[in-house]
Amino acid sequence: MKKIKYIGILALMTGFSLVSSCGEGIEDANVNNNSPEQVPTNTIFNHATEQYLSASRDAFNHGRLTLNWMEYWAQNSYADEDRYLYRETSASGLYNVAYLVATDLKTIIEYNTNEDTKTEAAALGDNDNQIAASRIMLAYIFHQHTNTFGDVPYWSYGSDDPEFEALQVDDILSPVFASQEKIYADILKELRESADMINVNAPVFSNGDNIFNGDATKWKRFANSLILRVATMLKEVDASTADAAITAAIADGVMTSNNDSAAQFYDNVGGNENPMWKAFIDRTDFGVSAPFVDLMKGVTGNFGPDPRLFSMAAPISASIQSIKDATYPASTNYSDYVGVPYAYGNVNRIGFDLYSFPSSDVLSPTFREVLMEYSEVEFLLSELNGFAQENYEKAVTASMEKWNVPAGDIATFVANLPPANEENVLNQKYVALYMQGHQAYAEFRRTGYPNSTILFLPDETYTLSPAQAAAAGEASYKFLSGVDGLNTLPSRLRYPVTSQTLNGENRAAAVSKLSDGDTVFSKLFWDVN
Repeated sequence: MKKIKYIGILALMTGFSLVSSCGEGIEDANVNNNSPEQVPTNTIFNHATEQYLSASRDAFNHGRLTLNWMEYWAQNSYADEDRYLYRETSASGLYNVAYLVATDLKTIIEYNTNEDTKTEAAALGDNDNQIAASRIMLAYIFHQHTNTFGDVPYWSYGSDDPEFEALQVDDILSPVFASQEKIYADILKELRESADMINVNAPVFSNGDNIFNGDATKWKRFANSLILRVATMLKEVDASTADAAITAAIADGVMTSNNDSAAQFYDNVGGNENPMWKAFIDRTDFGVSAPFVDLMKGVTGNFGPDPRLFSMAAPISASIQSIKDATYPASTNYSDYVGVPYAYGNVNRIGFDLYSFPSSDVLSPTFREVLMEYSEVEFLLSELNGFAQENYEKAVTASMEKWNVPAGDIATFVANLPPANEENVLNQKYVALYMQGHQAYAEFRRTGYPNSTILFLPDETYTLSPAQAAAAGEASYKFLSGVDGLNTLPSRLRYPVTSQTLNGENRAAAVSKLSDGDTVFSKLFWDVN
């Protein structure tokens, strides 16, 4: 047999023995009984999902990028990334982790399809279910990946398209960049086939699944719900494909409650804590941004004060240590919440006691990183049903329940929601995507919401709070974009610099198809708003 190689980064070392002469038993000389040739598939899966979520949601690849650009958070020491001057390490970090984790997921598929290894894999969960869950995660990762960069090297389990050359390191070191259109079409196919192959009467994994704890029914609903997300983004450019995919997904079953939401579990010990918790251990680089706090206080928008603020942010009286210890007194007084000025060059003049940090609900070692949640499904259904009121109200209710808002407050807020329409539904979807910056960024590019009535954009002026103005020595400031000619959020990230040397010819071919070259101005194929 051809030995299946696990080339992820579980730090499993293969032992090599040195022998000085031939002799009896020499065939065992290179065998290290402490380093198994086949890694348990549940261990690979556990590591893969944690690695991807932790890398893509850390302080640099999330906090200083999309969580920042979507103005959920802002930096409190310097404002370069606020002004769209993102770091090359963020682009390369997101780019590289996608392929590292995708390789691990491909290995799980190989173990479950190879006749020499599938029986051993089956002891850890149903073979087809393990394949399906890995395909679903590959679809999730590649969807975010192409939404970030555009054309990228791509691999698919269920396709023999010759352009899908990624992850074949034994044969192809310089894979072509598959088109965004092809990737989208294949992701929808992969998700449909994955949902259909799941056996809901068998576990995905007996253990090691830190998203759904092996529940096959929830993986099936997640796949169908992801189809809604992907197909909705495709709808403006290929309505027939999108509508067919959506119809099949809804018929097969999407998420129906918060219990179905897909999110990565973290521990409070052993280095397995949430990545943002780790980021705040020795540093305090972020606060909740002023534009977002203003929206939640009812200063902007048309929703009025939103009690989710009390779970999303801490009052200004809370020290960072009391937040990490979860010991600060709770406050339901909206005046106790003030945001960090966004894209403000003199932000370091403003003391920590003059703005709100994230709450202890968010800055927690066990805070779950959401891949997709039920409220998003209801927002998608509202949009697909012509911005339907019923789905809109269900979506907001689900989001508020997730953030532990008291039932009476939820009823009052929902009863006073402005009627469902495109702007109101999509602005509420923005609130619900708090701490999901990558998806919020994709939604902004697709829809244009939230617009400048909520987001603070280049060339606009912001007025500081009186206390902040006194500390800063000025009452207001103008948002100066760090990219000449860019007066809104970037349309994409540039390809990592390393791709020019490692895969220059194929990268150049991909760049030639971009409207403005390898710049943040080049729109993706579905970005037609």
